[in-house]
Order: sequence, then structure tokens, then C-alpha cells
Amino acid sequence: MSTIQEAIQRVQTAAAADTTNDPAAQAKLLKEISLLRDAAETPEDRLMRLRFHYLENLCNRIALELGVLQAIAARKDASISAADLAKTTGADEVFIVRIMRLVTYARVVDEVGPGTYKGNATTKLITSPGGRGGELHHTDLGMAVGSKLIEMIRKGKLVQFPEREGEVSPFEYTFGHPIFEFFQHDREQKEAFDDYMAVRRSVTGPQWFETYPAREELGKSELKTGEDAALVVDVGGGIGHEVAKFRESHMDLPGRLVLEDLPQTFEKAAAPEGIEVIHHDFFKEQPVKGARIYYLRQVMHDWSDKKCQQILSQIVKAMDPTYSRVLIDDYILPDTGADRRAAALDFLMFMFASGMERSTQQWHALLSSVGLEIVKIWPAKAGLEGVIEARVKSG
Repeated sequence: MSTIQEAIQRVQTAAAADTTNDPAAQAKLLKEISLLRDAAETPEDRLMRLRFHYLENLCNRIALELGVLQAIAARKDASISAADLAKTTGADEVFIVRIMRLVTYARVVDEVGPGTYKGNATTKLITSPGGRGGELHHTDLGMAVGSKLIEMIRKGKLVQFPEREGEVSPFEYTFGHPIFEFFQHDREQKEAFDDYMAVRRSVTGPQWFETYPAREELGKSELKTGEDAALVVDVGGGIGHEVAKFRESHMDLPGRLVLEDLPQTFEKAAAPEGIEVIHHDFFKEQPVKGARIYYLRQVMHDWSDKKCQQILSQIVKAMDPTYSRVLIDDYILPDTGADRRAAALDFLMFMFASGMERSTQQWHALLSSVGLEIVKIWPAKAGLEGVIEARVKSG
């Protein structure tokens, strides 16, 4: 354990390097700030912080439900009092003050005076459709599922990957349905999830066609069957944010751009212009044969290795072994020293979908099991994500 003085010096060094909007430099700075807090905390401080952290999330969610955060965001740069918030939302003034103590402590809103608040960039984000969707998804569902884990352990019902009769995921144990079937019954949560995923797909993570040098790699050979052949098939691609971004940046490249997902995915919004839509269940036969790229963004982490093998096997059967590539745009965990976000995402996938995030070694093993070999892993500049390029094994 480093001394506080040593930790401060590392923060200062990292802060001096974080001057060019470099995501890697920012990640380094945030890590050093976290280590500084660790150096300053006593064990008692750390445990109390961990025990109380969920209450911050809960108060944020309550403030959204009451419309308090929306009312603050609507004032833009002007402040608003708890009394005025009570008049606007109908919530009790004293209760507003109580929840806002934790909301402002978490810096979701700025406290500018006694019972007086002002929005900031985080307020704007959390009240946007995608931000609100993320809060509903993680808090409403995550807290409910998490509260059942100890009960499942004590009843001998907790399994990582349900396969036998009577085995269920923690999510299904809590809500009575697997998560994607649950969304068919709960429209509010389905819309929240779609809004949240739309933001994650369009804003977060690397742009795969920049991480993977698409123009250079795709320009190495012509499409085998001419311009009518498929250039990119976005498998399980939602409403097409990723393939649409690719089209905008590579308008001159020939070939069809295909988006595949279940029919209900397109009930709320249509696919982008210029994208061909095929309603497809990726556990079934891949309808597009011999595409240059089969692209999957954050699909694999929803599923166990056994389910992923089923998905990938359908793609392998459709691939041209000398020409096609699978690009998996997903999280790649370190084998040791995973940060909080990486570890939390992996556990969340277990709770919600009996899925998992995978390390480099686990990716090699999974892909090899279905006859694929990794050509290269194209890491993002920062964060956990990267693009795994794989081909059919030679020989």
C-alpha cells in the first residue's frame, strides 16, 4: 500500500499527462485518483462507503420517478429550491431535501445553497431518454435481482449457466421469465432498455470501423460476387446504429449492408436508410452466405459458452473460409487486475442473462471451439472494449 504522499504524486503526474483528450490518459488519471482515495481510507471508512453506495443509486432513481431531476434539468443554468420543486412535482418538500442530500453528494446535481439546487452535465445526461433508461434498467431490475441471490444460495438454486430442468437464471428466478422474454411483457422496461442501448451503441465504446481499419482491410480484395454481395452483416444489431455509422464513413465501398435482429426490435423505430433488414434469430441458420464481415457488438456477453457456440456455429457454416471474417466488438477483460467496471459488468451479465464477459484467453478458447481462429485483437484506445477479428481455421 502506497503512502498518501506517493499517491498524490502519481495523481499529479497523471493529471499533467491528461491534457490532450486522450481516453487512455483520462483512464489512468481516474485510476490514480481511486488509488489516492484507497490510501486515505481506513478499513472502516471503506466498508461504510461500500455499504452505503447503493443508497445513492436509489435516491437518484427516486428523484427521477418523482420528476425532481427533470424539473431541475428544465431550469438549465438557473437554481431551484426544494419548495419550488415540491410545488412542481407534488412531492413532499422535506422528502425532497432528504433524497437530494445523496443525489448532490454523488454530484448528479449541484447543491448551491440550503435546499437549493442547480443542474449540471450529469443532470442533463440522467434525464435524457438513454440516461433515464439506464437508471430504470440497472436500479429497478438490478436491485430486485440482487436481493434474491442469498435466497437462491440458501435454497441451492444458484447456478451460473442453467441447462438442466428446473435451473433458472437469477433474473428468471426473480421475475418469472428470462430477461428478453420479460421485455415482451413489460413495455416500460423494454423501452427503457432500448433507449439505454441506443445511447451505448451510438456514444460509448470504440467505433469498430476505426478500431478495426476497415478501409485498409476491406480494400485488400474485391467482393467475390460483385456489388450485390454482402459487405457487412450486423448480427443482432438492434436498430442499426453501428452499421449506419459504418455506412456514413464508407459510402464508397461496394456491397450490401445487412442488419439482422428479431421482428419486435423494429416495432419502435425503423432501421436507418440504406440498410437492408432481415428478421433473424441468430440461433438459427444464417441466411446471408459468404459475407465479407459478420459483425457482432456486445452479443456474446449475454450468453454462456454453450449458447455462444450455437450462435457462432451458424455463422461459421455461412462463411467463405478464404474470404469471410467475424468481427466481435465486445469487452475483453484482463486475466488479472480487472477494474470495478469490468468486474461489475461480468457479474451483471451473470445476474441478468446467465452470460459472462470474457478475458483474452477465454475468447481464444471459445472461438477455437467452433472452428475459428483469432487473426488479431484490435484494442480500443481506452476502456475494456476491442474488436476481435477471426477467420475459419486453416487446414
